[in-house]
Amino acid sequence: MKEMTNNLAICVDFDGTVTRRDVGYHIFHKFSGGRNDAVLPDWKAGRITTRECFRREAALARGSAEDILDYVDTFEIDSTFPQFVDLCASEGIPLAIVSDGMEFYIRRLLERDGLGHLQVFANQGLLKDNAIEVLFPWENRSCDRCGSCKAERIGEFKQQSGRGEVVFVGDGYSDVCATRVAQVLFAKKDLEEYCRANNIDYRHYDTFADVSRTLREIQYLP
Repeated sequence: MKEMTNNLAICVDFDGTVTRRDVGYHIFHKFSGGRNDAVLPDWKAGRITTRECFRREAALARGSAEDILDYVDTFEIDSTFPQFVDLCASEGIPLAIVSDGMEFYIRRLLERDGLGHLQVFANQGLLKDNAIEVLFPWENRSCDRCGSCKAERIGEFKQQSGRGEVVFVGDGYSDVCATRVAQVLFAKKDLEEYCRANNIDYRHYDTFADVSRTLREIQYLP
C-alpha cells in the first residue's frame, strides 16, 4: 500500500452521493409544487450563484417543519457507505461530508443511520413559519459561485486534519470547485459530464463499494 495513506483525507458530497437521490432538490421540488425547477437553468448556466438559487427556491417552498422532516425520513443512504466509513476509520483516514446542501437534513439522515459522528461542512436551513430559511455560515474567500465552496472547505479540512492529499467523491454541478483540489476524483452523473467536457481526470463510481475497490486497486487502501 502506498505510504500516501498516512497523508490521506477523504471528502464526500452528500446529495446524490451519500444518498441515492438529491435530498435538497426534492425538498424544494415537493414543497414548491415543482416551481423550483424554473430557477435551476440559470444556476446551471452560471447566471446566478448557489446562494441566490437557494434563496429563490426557499421563497417558493411552503411546509411545516414536521412535514418536511417526515419527507426527509423517506430518503435512503447508499447501503455501502457505512462500511466505507468503517474502513476509513480502521485505516485512520479522516473523512468529512462537504456539501452545498443544508445541514438539517444531512444531520438527520446521518444520525438515523448511526453516522452522526461524521464532520459536516454545509449550509444551514432553518424550518420556521411553514418555510425554509437558508443561511450561509461558511465564508467563501475567493469563490463567488457556491453557497459553501467545496475547494475552500476541503482546504480547511486538509489543514485541520494535517493531511496533504484528498480523495473527493461527488456527483453534481455543486462539486465543480472540488475538482481543482482533489488528488483523486470520483465522479458520476452531472459531475462526470463536466469532467469529460473539461478533460478532467476522474474515476467513475456508482456506489461506495466501487470507491473502496478502486482505492484498493490503486493501492490507497489495503
